[in-house]
Amino acid sequence: MRLIFYYIIVKKIKIIFLLATLTSCSNIKRDSNKKERVEKKQQSARLDFGPTDKGSTHFIDKTKEYGLEGLKAANFNIVDINGDGFSDLVILPEYYSQPRFYYFDVHKSKFVEGDSPFQKNIKASFLMFYDLDKDQVLDVVVGVLNQKSELTPDPIRIFRGEKNNGKLSFYEQKNIIPTPPSATSSIGLVDFDLDGDLDLYIGNWFKKNKYGTFPQRDYLLKFNGEKYIDTSVTLKGETKQNLDKTMFVNATPTYATQVCDIDQNGFPDIMATGASGFNNKLWMNRYRIRKKERYFEDFGRTSLFGGDAEGNLTPKGGGRTFAVACQDYNQDGIMDIFLGELTHNYDNDLKDKSSVLTGSRFKFPPFFIRTEYFEDSYDIDWHHADRRGVWFDYNNDGLMDLLVDNSGFPPHTRLVLFKQYDDHSFENVSKQQGIDIVNPSSSAIGDFNRDGKMDIITAQSNLRDARIKNRIYLLENNNEIKNKKPLRFYLRGSKSNFHGLNATVILRVRKGKKIFKRSQNVSYSYGGLPPQNEEGLHFALNEGEELLDVKVRWPYSKSLNQSRAGLEKVYKIKPDYLKAINITLCENGEYLVGRLECF
Repeated sequence: MRLIFYYIIVKKIKIIFLLATLTSCSNIKRDSNKKERVEKKQQSARLDFGPTDKGSTHFIDKTKEYGLEGLKAANFNIVDINGDGFSDLVILPEYYSQPRFYYFDVHKSKFVEGDSPFQKNIKASFLMFYDLDKDQVLDVVVGVLNQKSELTPDPIRIFRGEKNNGKLSFYEQKNIIPTPPSATSSIGLVDFDLDGDLDLYIGNWFKKNKYGTFPQRDYLLKFNGEKYIDTSVTLKGETKQNLDKTMFVNATPTYATQVCDIDQNGFPDIMATGASGFNNKLWMNRYRIRKKERYFEDFGRTSLFGGDAEGNLTPKGGGRTFAVACQDYNQDGIMDIFLGELTHNYDNDLKDKSSVLTGSRFKFPPFFIRTEYFEDSYDIDWHHADRRGVWFDYNNDGLMDLLVDNSGFPPHTRLVLFKQYDDHSFENVSKQQGIDIVNPSSSAIGDFNRDGKMDIITAQSNLRDARIKNRIYLLENNNEIKNKKPLRFYLRGSKSNFHGLNATVILRVRKGKKIFKRSQNVSYSYGGLPPQNEEGLHFALNEGEELLDVKVRWPYSKSLNQSRAGLEKVYKIKPDYLKAINITLCENGEYLVGRLECF
């Protein structure tokens, strides 16, 4: 116990010091010279839409070469629609629009627009393409934010995928969703009881009625094999109403959600962000012995996920949280979280700023060291709006870096890439990497040219500046990875869900006499109006590092009453097979070299 306690104390001190180096903030290496600030202020009228470092060769704009020039987008899904082993693109041109399908042509090495698999025209704010019924065919969740711009409110819709002569078609499944049309901003796919079926956590925004505008409560829908059942009562306090039944007293305006096993016990937890000063909710997956059932309890406030310590002193002292992303970035076995906030220059100190929340202890309940950062622009009218965060290893050094969509207030809101160093400090390298475009949105990652390096696709918006051209950027990763070994793991479940969503993958690596671990939770769609990253978990080995084994905690269990659950399998990957990049991990304990199916 003393060793663990000592370790945690030292870790706290180190993290507080190191994360103080986060860049693009007040405590980062930025322009401190007054002369430079004045010169930049004079140049602000000449807005640079694209990367400010035109000579960078690290990320290359290959939008035209991939056939995407002249297109605009509000949302992306990177998913293999036609089953040829290559990822395609599904693009929503507007925030409420019909999806367009661009299939990757292997012979031309570019995307070509093709027919929609939907049998009728649909409109959506976001889409999620996964096998929901375990028939090894993609299905679709269609979500709509339901704002004033929609003439007719649309409910959440489920479309079942069917293949006929190898061609995929989507057919709507009627009367399987019990909830009414809501301002749904995000959906989390969560198998909360580990029965193998994916359930739905529905994150809702504000709603209007004759009494005014109120936050709409969230829903938890359990799939019983045929349809979804409203089990929101398992969200402790979420369904509580006032005396006249006009509002839900604990409802908050949820914008972003993500499913992540925060306490690493095998049962997935749920993060839901709040806006307009409402606290974020950290729904921890717990067990009620007397009723022999699982339930969720909110530990947002006590863990500091809900808001910072100052904000906890007031009823609405939270932030305007638009982004959430879960990852054990410092490889200590404790989950960490990025939270993206909207911040104005006139905000007081009580308003939450964008933060990296570093997990500080192994025991329950979780607690985070909250390190905030904010824009320190030379312009007095600065704003900061982090709308999406993506953890990924862009330079294949084995450390997770952070991509952030800082968007909506040009010219200062630009795509940010935080590089992580060996001491777990971060630096903003977006300008040097050639990706600091203005007003980015819906950024997603995928290896489009299959070279073992993760590329970026993002949309540029003309929000608040009509001079900006709405367009797509496909930024191909050209960073040098000599003597580094990329690996990509695909999960295929049988008792658990097909894609292994909610699973935890842990690599055990040896360098010299030292053995350490690298882990990731399986989650490809998260955040507000969630884009979909390409399937597959990307890891990398540095020179001199040896992969000992890979452990997967599959999201399946026969018992609800366990302190540590999940179907654990350990995979001994033979050294000869490490010459490949893609490896498929099957739930039965076998593995396949390449992106192949287990069944």
